[in-house]
Amino acid sequence: MVVSSIVTQNRCKSPNMRTERFFRKILVALCVLSTYLLYQTHDDNQRTLEEAVTSLATAEEQDKEEEEPKRRPIVKTFFQSLEDSSSTAPSHDPLLQVWKEEWEMAGFEAQILTMEDARKHPYYDTMREAVEKVFKTDPYNQYCFYRYLAMAVTGGGWHVDYDTIPANFPVRDAVFLPTNGKFTSHQRFVPALISSSEEEWSRVAKLLVEQIPKKNEEDGNSDMYMLMELEDEGNHDIDSTEKVASARDVVAGKRSINCKVMNHSFAVHFSHSAMMGLYNKGAYPLDVKSPNEAKSSANRAKAIKMIMEDYRDQCQKSDTKK
Repeated sequence: MVVSSIVTQNRCKSPNMRTERFFRKILVALCVLSTYLLYQTHDDNQRTLEEAVTSLATAEEQDKEEEEPKRRPIVKTFFQSLEDSSSTAPSHDPLLQVWKEEWEMAGFEAQILTMEDARKHPYYDTMREAVEKVFKTDPYNQYCFYRYLAMAVTGGGWHVDYDTIPANFPVRDAVFLPTNGKFTSHQRFVPALISSSEEEWSRVAKLLVEQIPKKNEEDGNSDMYMLMELEDEGNHDIDSTEKVASARDVVAGKRSINCKVMNHSFAVHFSHSAMMGLYNKGAYPLDVKSPNEAKSSANRAKAIKMIMEDYRDQCQKSDTKK
């Protein structure tokens, strides 16, 4: 009876035990399934999040690309009439007008600074006392120094000589100053194109004034030669690049452009000496009869317009631009 009782009890418990085991299996299966779905959902959510972030970044980049061309970088030049030193309003100099037209055509905002800006700098009186001792009868070289103060007091940025014209200068490369605003001349020591923060323009202006007493007359007294010396000394934290070409190098012949040089340059410097070089090798685009005619502001302006038109026609509309 005892045995029978045990057997009966076991028989009575067996269905319950099988049911428990069944439900345990179901529970485990549900746990596994829910865990799988959880991870799947996590992965899907993760992928969805990543896709959303990527889409957002792409949208922001597209917005940036659309906005950046609208953000016209500012380039500034310094101009003061040699005929009327009291005048602070930009004159209708033909070269200055071509400069403004070409930079604005390239997507920049072109601003013209004058002595009125330079006089606002607190260092102006100190600089004036120094430069007038050396350049008593040479207002042109005086103005070359004052432009550093004008740039500083107007917030710094890009300074371009008004005989320097854009070539292949992407607008996006000018939105922010290179080297974090460190003073950088882009035609070696020739100040045809300079990028610099407001503080750096003031710092270098003072360095140039301190350099004046060290100069001998025969060494050449100009801001260009002093920049060269400061760079050569190597301890003034001044940088330089070679992103500005001379007109001598970009004009291969009369009405013929060296597209390779142009397209590897931010800008072209049509200096007096460069234009004389073109005249001497017969590459000056205008028919002028003397060096003085080649150097005149009106003829330089016309020549630059012709050269830039040739550049656009020969280098930007053909495979030669490669």
